[in-house]
Amino acid sequence: MSAGREPIVTVRNLRLWYYTRRGVYKALNGVDLEVMRGEVLGVAGESGCGKSTLGLTIMGLLPRNAAIVDGEVLIDGFDVVKPLREYYKKAKKFRPDKNEDALKRLHKEMTRIRGVKVTMVFQEPMTALNPVMPVGYQIAEVLLQHNMSLLAKRRLARARATKDDVKEALNFLRANDYAGLIEYVKAKGLEGLEDQMLAIWRRRDLHDLVKEIRILNMCCDPVNPIIERGLKYTARTNKLPAAPVIRQLVRRELVKEGYRKAAEFLGLLGMPEPEKVVRMYPHELSGGMRQRVVIATAMINNPELVILDEPTSALDVTVQAGILELLNELKQQTNAAFIFISHDLSVLYQVSDRVAIMYAGKVVEVGPRDAVFREPKHPYTQMLMEAVPTLEPHELKGIKGEVPDLRNPPKGCMFHPRCPYAMPICREREPPMVNLGNGHKVACWLYAGGERK
Repeated sequence: MSAGREPIVTVRNLRLWYYTRRGVYKALNGVDLEVMRGEVLGVAGESGCGKSTLGLTIMGLLPRNAAIVDGEVLIDGFDVVKPLREYYKKAKKFRPDKNEDALKRLHKEMTRIRGVKVTMVFQEPMTALNPVMPVGYQIAEVLLQHNMSLLAKRRLARARATKDDVKEALNFLRANDYAGLIEYVKAKGLEGLEDQMLAIWRRRDLHDLVKEIRILNMCCDPVNPIIERGLKYTARTNKLPAAPVIRQLVRRELVKEGYRKAAEFLGLLGMPEPEKVVRMYPHELSGGMRQRVVIATAMINNPELVILDEPTSALDVTVQAGILELLNELKQQTNAAFIFISHDLSVLYQVSDRVAIMYAGKVVEVGPRDAVFREPKHPYTQMLMEAVPTLEPHELKGIKGEVPDLRNPPKGCMFHPRCPYAMPICREREPPMVNLGNGHKVACWLYAGGERK
């Protein structure tokens, strides 16, 4: 654990099995992991090692045939898998239909966490986006579901702000006094105005003069008195008014504001002409643009944890570099934590603070990025590093064999059939996680038994 930082997510002894017609797949086999606030944790391993399943479990997005055999996933103290674990332990025989009832309870409890505290960027943006809805609406929908009060405050602030208010607020931006700006708009009763101003001021694709003109135009934007009354109610309660007609009018106004907010956020992410893009459909966008839209959907509500499931795997090298640069900027601008799932070790080295290596549903090594990459301890990690091409000449060595069939995993250490250092104890007992110091841990009998240091 990093000194002075608390974990936002703690995974303890997580065991998840998939019940299928072909047998029971033991997808996760005692995962222990912590994600600290403000850090990027990279998760690597071969395909089929349980990386995506771990991310989906943290999100609570599991199919009905997924059984939580043991363990817990704590997000700020809330146990995500508790309903599924309790059902499995009480049931004499696992039944997917009964497990689905537990999943429904879980989804109901997760509405206050998913999309607010924890979000996920899925592996293929084209399949993650709705093909028949404009991308701007799909981004705005997150705020319409979880943070309508922000949209209402933004719209009311533009209606209330005078030219003098906007000019004075602009002076704070020119002086880079963001704290002063927030205090000023709060004293004037213009909460929500600073969100719009900062979004424009931080854009890199606009000239300073264009930024100032756009900010100065954020005033004297009148709103219908009936709609204004409904917006005030929404800003106060984060709910729509009960009266059907007013409810519809207010929702329509919030959707317009959601499009505006979506365009602002896409501009921050380096999207060209974001005001036009928000009206477009996913098939009209390139791969890099779609990936930015998915990242915007995940980040627009300022979550505390973002899970990125191979966000660059389907992109070409130049677009991939742009997305990685964008993620590094988001990391610096926000205090969010990231779980970056990938099988590309070079990508993880660029973005991660710590790295966890998974094999056959278990974390076999975890530690600071440089420690894991420069001094890998687990034989599996060492063999992964040897299989990565570098600028320096060296012999590329593939890992013999393949990930074991998790319907019938080997006894003891699951890597022992492929390990060149396998000992008799490796075939009999599962190795414990050994702390090597400075947060570097490895699950291997070479270290647990004192053979190596």
